[in-house]
Amino acid sequence: MQKGFFVRLHRILGQSSLLLEVLDARFPELTRNFGVEKKIINSKKGLVFVLNKADLVEKETLLREKKLLEKISPCVFLSATERKGIIRLREEIGKIIGNKEVVIGIIVYPNTGKSSIINALAKRNAAKVAPKAGFTRGEQFVRISGKIMLIDSPGIIPYSQKNEFELMLVGSKNAEQLHDSETEALRLIEWILKKNPNAIKSNFGIEETDSEKVLEELAAKKGRLLKGGLPDTQTMAKLLIQDWQKAKIKV
Repeated sequence: MQKGFFVRLHRILGQSSLLLEVLDARFPELTRNFGVEKKIINSKKGLVFVLNKADLVEKETLLREKKLLEKISPCVFLSATERKGIIRLREEIGKIIGNKEVVIGIIVYPNTGKSSIINALAKRNAAKVAPKAGFTRGEQFVRISGKIMLIDSPGIIPYSQKNEFELMLVGSKNAEQLHDSETEALRLIEWILKKNPNAIKSNFGIEETDSEKVLEELAAKKGRLLKGGLPDTQTMAKLLIQDWQKAKIKV
């Protein structure tokens, strides 16, 4: 892990009474950091899991993930962009802090929606929002109520131990940066089907379960064809990855 990560983590832990660990509801297992969670718990700080982008996941899946996480600490799922779940998050924060004046820190991988959550909590555009990792350049304090200050800092957890598929999945590598975008797109289709067998049909109206055939049908459906009418699966693979990373595909 990067030295800067440890420095920033130590600083945020020292300044905060409560930590929000923001996870992507589509793949919470890839956006959790067990080492960081252990440090928070050992330091006797409060911890709340926030499953963001919940609008992209089936309710049954959300409830299952929430039940697992709540064995460790409270969990709230929300959609910051749609302003859903913010009241529940505020209530959970209130239950933990009571009437005390506190500083809240956010522990997050890049691209999991930190700035959108801060804006929703503050009820204004307190933090700049952009679909690009590391957009927030420096730490700042944002007041979200008379007694609550929140630390806005860059996504502090590096993706150094992720493989290329995982980096694509979490949005840290785009289609142009991948060694083989078609292979990763096929893996993405397989991953989506494993997560939710009905997701390909509900998103694209395609009933196939073979990843190669799904990609071919998608290319034909979107009019991405080569000479002779053959499906242009390479172009379609990049478009599929782009749609995934722009949160246009539900699981």
